[in-house]
Amino acid sequence: MRTPLPTDDYSSPEDTLQEFREHSDFYSNFVAPGGPQTLFWQKIYDARQQFHEGKSGQFTHIRPHIIRSWKRSSAAGAPYTGLPSVRLSAEELNNVLKRNEFLLSTAKPVMQELLENIHPTSNCIILTDSNGVYLYTRGDDLGAGRRPSTPLRGLVSGEPIEGTTSMGICLVEQQATCVLGCEHYNPYFDSWSCAAAPIFDHENKLAGTLSMTMARDNFNHHGFGLVIAAAKAVTEQMRLRHLLQETQTIMEILGEAVIVLDANSRVRMINRYAKQLFHVQDDAIGRDFASLAETISGECFLRSGNKVKDNECSMRLVDGSFLQCVYSSSPVPEGGLCVTLRESRRVHKLTNRITRAKAVYTFQDIIGSSKSTRTALQLAHKASENAMTTLILGQSGVGKELFAQAIHNASDRRDQPFIVINCGAIPRDLVQSELFGYEGGAFTGASRHGAPGKFELADGGTLFLDEIGDMPLAAQVNLLRVLQEGEVTRVGGKRSRQVDVRVVAATHRDLARRVADGTFRHDLYYRLNVLVIPIPSLRERREDIQVLANFFLEKMTHTLNKPLEGFTPEAMHCLKAYDWPGNIRELENLVERAAVVADGPFIGKEDLPSEFWSPVATAAPGTDTPSVVQMAAPDTFGARDEADATGETAGEQWEQPSQEKQRIMDALRAANGNVRAAAKDIGVSRVTLYAHIKRHGLSLEPFRQRKS
Repeated sequence: MRTPLPTDDYSSPEDTLQEFREHSDFYSNFVAPGGPQTLFWQKIYDARQQFHEGKSGQFTHIRPHIIRSWKRSSAAGAPYTGLPSVRLSAEELNNVLKRNEFLLSTAKPVMQELLENIHPTSNCIILTDSNGVYLYTRGDDLGAGRRPSTPLRGLVSGEPIEGTTSMGICLVEQQATCVLGCEHYNPYFDSWSCAAAPIFDHENKLAGTLSMTMARDNFNHHGFGLVIAAAKAVTEQMRLRHLLQETQTIMEILGEAVIVLDANSRVRMINRYAKQLFHVQDDAIGRDFASLAETISGECFLRSGNKVKDNECSMRLVDGSFLQCVYSSSPVPEGGLCVTLRESRRVHKLTNRITRAKAVYTFQDIIGSSKSTRTALQLAHKASENAMTTLILGQSGVGKELFAQAIHNASDRRDQPFIVINCGAIPRDLVQSELFGYEGGAFTGASRHGAPGKFELADGGTLFLDEIGDMPLAAQVNLLRVLQEGEVTRVGGKRSRQVDVRVVAATHRDLARRVADGTFRHDLYYRLNVLVIPIPSLRERREDIQVLANFFLEKMTHTLNKPLEGFTPEAMHCLKAYDWPGNIRELENLVERAAVVADGPFIGKEDLPSEFWSPVATAAPGTDTPSVVQMAAPDTFGARDEADATGETAGEQWEQPSQEKQRIMDALRAANGNVRAAAKDIGVSRVTLYAHIKRHGLSLEPFRQRKS
């Protein structure tokens, strides 16, 4: 039996035994086992008799802790005749056993080893909890002074019940002690001797006692020392087990797979997450790591003797599946390796969560009830029911990403990443590395560890490819392969990685025309052109302008903390008549500007920029009916057809296309072809005038030539 190193928790066996030997000459003359010690027992018996009779005496030959226990037992009313017995009910005992399961499971093997060391002598080894309840016994139960038919488990010990016993003293003073023959408070136990030592938990609190009871003359110092050493062993084992449980708990909540290997690459410790990663069902302790997985790319941590942090590697598991992971490893002092691993997909998911790579908008955030809007929403709902590649078409500012996010959030991938990449905003030579990632050292300036691309980051979720019409041809080839095969090959890499990504693409380009002129691959176009969702421009859904404007205004009133109630009829008429080349994005920006400028409570025509002014009906004095239609800035050239579609042309005078063209020509002629001056003369923005010049097929050269 291995005896743990002594601590300061309680006296060492040698100290306790020395105190027992040297307390008085009378005790130092006692030797056991041996012949009858009549005089020895008689003196103790007489001293106890005097104590029970209340006679005063110094009791100098009685050990101090025995006298203290006699006094405590007397004060507690402990009986000093007969066999005292207090027993828990079956239900109470069961609850006590459950509370002390950790103590029980630790002490049982130690008690068995203690019994083997004192065999074949007749002894009873008893384990109690901190309240003196008998939890477990080993050996000869007769050694406890009970009849053979009396079960010991469930009995309660303690000075108020049994008087002075080694267990009772140990529970109070939390020191190892022994009680011999007539030192017992109750004469019933005079023919027995007992020794007990305390057991402490990891917080150094009393957890219980370990005691040994034997025939009086069979007591010896060797047995006493074994009891102390056994109790100390239980204490140390409990502390080590608690530390191990804490370590195991930490390993389980780390969010990482943890494997500890010995010097021969055999598994010494593995947590639950590691078992899941390596598809291990049974116990892996003692198995060679090669029986779990083999490295097929990246540096193998088994061959690295140095500390490594956040390296990537791919492994083939014994069931034939592949594991892509990021690992860190560190050698342990006694030889071996501690490895932590994280599945690449999980790392990417955590990265996406930190960088907020998720969709926030749903279909409830898409505002509008026009027929074209309802048609687009119906198609988007259909797209959310499957993982089909989807193409969203529409002008800039119509809300293509809003639809893409809504599709993602309504799909079964809603809890997975939503990654956005603008194909037109990335330099041509970096598009492929951004999309597909790169291996370490693939090009100048590349990280030596490599980096995942957007497809890997979106694994399990949705990748939104905005402005796909601007993607370089070289990247289109690899994109087509990903869409067809579901595999990604990093730039500079040789091995393909399986990915599960739903692709939603969007563009304002005419892809069919770009296919015709050779700037977009026809096979990729046909692969994307499966489920197409056209998003209408704002001028194609003018009936939605009012509800959109009011929505943006309400949002701005909260932001600005400004009491604005809405738009005047004249202002709303201007908004509905405007062409909106910037679509919903432009409308939102305009409402934000107007909300800042307006004094309230309503936004009027005067709060809008001049280029937004449109034909506004003015009422005759004293009437509510418009009598005259004044032409404001002719920013609405060519808007007649669109206005007719909304039913808003009653009582209005609109310029005919020929009149509009003539007015533009007159302004350009007067300004000698200077567009800025002509726009100022007409009262529209330069951008708007350019658009109408193009629509009428006018050239500026004739007007500029007149200047010379």
